[in-house]
Amino acid sequence: MNRNKILVALAIAASVAGLNASAADTSPNAYGNNAPAGSAGRVVEITPATKYVNVTEVDTVTFKIDGRDFTWTFHVLHQEGVVQLSSILPQELHADGVKVYVTPDLSYR
Repeated sequence: MNRNKILVALAIAASVAGLNASAADTSPNAYGNNAPAGSAGRVVEITPATKYVNVTEVDTVTFKIDGRDFTWTFHVLHQEGVVQLSSILPQELHADGVKVYVTPDLSYR
């Protein structure tokens, strides 16, 4: 193999490894960050009937769960675009089975 082919192969391998690493990141920071109360563009009440919420990347949303508020700004760092709401909530709040579908905002890419 000549030097150029080796460099191209290494570049492709590094890209794939980077994609896999970011796709595997399920820490809350992979989906965004806490935001100050009152900074939300919308409020969504989560009830036992709620199965999903649709948001756009960079949306700041306040979730009302059992009389408590939690505010989050969405930044999805990987390709998935689906977040289990329970994975970003503080431990004392529960929203089991609720998915957040995050649509990319192409103006931030």
